[in-house]
Amino acid sequence: MADNLKNKISAKARSMKKKAQSRGLFRRFPGNDTAKLVIKAAICAAAAVALAALAVTGADLRPSAVVQGIRDKQAFIHAYGSGYPVDVSGSRAIKTACVTGGTAVMTDTSFEIFDGKGRQVFSEAHYLASPVMENDGKYSLLFERMGKDFTVMSLSGIAVKGKTDDSIICGDISRSGRFVFATTSETTNARVCVFSRDGRAIHKWKSVDYKISDICISPSGKYIAISGISSDDGVLTSTVIIQQVGVKENIRQYTFDDTLVLDIEFDGNSRVAAVGDDLAAFVDVKKEQRSVYPFNDRTLHSYDFSQAGDLALVFSGNSDGRNASVVVIDASCREAARIDTSMTAPYVDLENGRINVLYQSVVSSYNYKGKLLEETEVSADCRAILTSQGRLLAKGIMYIAEVE
Repeated sequence: MADNLKNKISAKARSMKKKAQSRGLFRRFPGNDTAKLVIKAAICAAAAVALAALAVTGADLRPSAVVQGIRDKQAFIHAYGSGYPVDVSGSRAIKTACVTGGTAVMTDTSFEIFDGKGRQVFSEAHYLASPVMENDGKYSLLFERMGKDFTVMSLSGIAVKGKTDDSIICGDISRSGRFVFATTSETTNARVCVFSRDGRAIHKWKSVDYKISDICISPSGKYIAISGISSDDGVLTSTVIIQQVGVKENIRQYTFDDTLVLDIEFDGNSRVAAVGDDLAAFVDVKKEQRSVYPFNDRTLHSYDFSQAGDLALVFSGNSDGRNASVVVIDASCREAARIDTSMTAPYVDLENGRINVLYQSVVSSYNYKGKLLEETEVSADCRAILTSQGRLLAKGIMYIAEVE
């Protein structure tokens, strides 16, 4: 009986294999064994190169992530154009940000990616009336403020496309591909939902006590931070709430009285930086600890977070914005650098140990000791500067150029 069953199984296997061959699902390589070995070696070598590239970038090495990573690498094989300077689609560039291997640009009509030399590697039209873009690593999150439509883009195309139940207040995406939205409706002040890389809801929270001003997710996708504003006897209070994805209870909660925290961002996976109307702060995720930098009646005009974890703040000395000062603080809220100028509220970019300041049509680069390193003229309509792939970029209304 056992031999008969074994023969039936073998016959069934041969039949399935024959059908697969006839449908093109399985094909033998013609030729001798040497040819087969050469082909197999080539395939293994290609896979090893792809895996090594993913490992160097710290990517997720699960099978699904490896497949996506290989697709992302392929997206950069085809690059178009002669490089910087480049004209962007639409009538204006809304936001420019760093992504893995290049620069992402959100315009009023499209989402585009340029490689490190400024050659276009991807472009996708969008139809969002009030578009917002958040980025981390190879992922970009596109959504409409107070709308419901959203799209997650990888380096090679659309990864997830969907619609929320309520109107989106703000959102963020992690290097792992997890993303989060804070939404509002007529019946609920705020709802928070974290989604997996493939768009499944994996964490939910709602509040009737807070109006949410910002939300962020850690690079690993393990933690989220929520900035909520409430009123107690007419006094506005901001609360930064730290949650672990999948855990119901808050793991940390930091309150700031009589201030409005408007922007929060993870500094790695262990700290959150917060910028308010009269202070900046760093709060710890894993232990109860905070550092606060008060503005002391100075007016904040702009700021920039660096990948190294520092924060640059631009203050003005008087009501018309003149006599600005640029202050860089570290995670302990100690002043790491200070530059006093007669400029009027310049734009600042902080990266690679340099403090780059844009004022009118000149970019001035300083070190942390306040020493002027160099000055470069840019176009008069330059609106912002950004360090991407080691290059300092100047962004105009409809173009991006390298500052040389």
